Amino acid sequence: MPANRYTDIAFGPSVRARQESVGVTRPTEAGEFELETTDVALIRRADHFFLSTVTETGWPYVQHRGGPAGFVHVHASTRLAWLEFRGNRQFVSTGNLDHDGRACLFFVDYPTRTRLKVFGHARVVEPDQDPALIERLRTMGEKTYTGHVERAILVDVVASDANCSKHITPRWDREYIDELTAVYRREIDDLRGH
Repeated sequence: MPANRYTDIAFGPSVRARQESVGVTRPTEAGEFELETTDVALIRRADHFFLSTVTETGWPYVQHRGGPAGFVHVHASTRLAWLEFRGNRQFVSTGNLDHDGRACLFFVDYPTRTRLKVFGHARVVEPDQDPALIERLRTMGEKTYTGHVERAILVDVVASDANCSKHITPRWDREYIDELTAVYRREIDDLRGH
């Protein structure tokens, strides 16, 4: 199993110099890599993430990706995949991946104030290249997507990092709040004699 390349990717000479200047030491080796079970769970329940790719001019490019919980599939512990649907028709992220497959995915779970950065090599898979993969990826959690699929993206993960929950404001969606308050609504209804 390959080592987690996070320190190689994130801690270049300038970062190391900055760390040393303020007395911070970070590990040079991170050990063998695979996504932790908590990371896999976070990814599988995510209904969105931010995708960063590298433009041909060397700039980072960040785009939002969303879908029902489970739209990002975890294959083994080092491969992610999802379907792409019709978007703004600029094709910046996919064009960037055609040129340079390096990508970073940024997941945030607001209720638990956790976040996960995932680095990997991504590639675009057109529907006619692997129809069976496209069909498997149509299942997203408890839903099956039946609409038009533009393409799939596969990411071979080489590193991840899940540190620091500071300054992530907890947020909850309507479904989560409804689940939490359902017990109290039933008790109130019982007290009212409904």
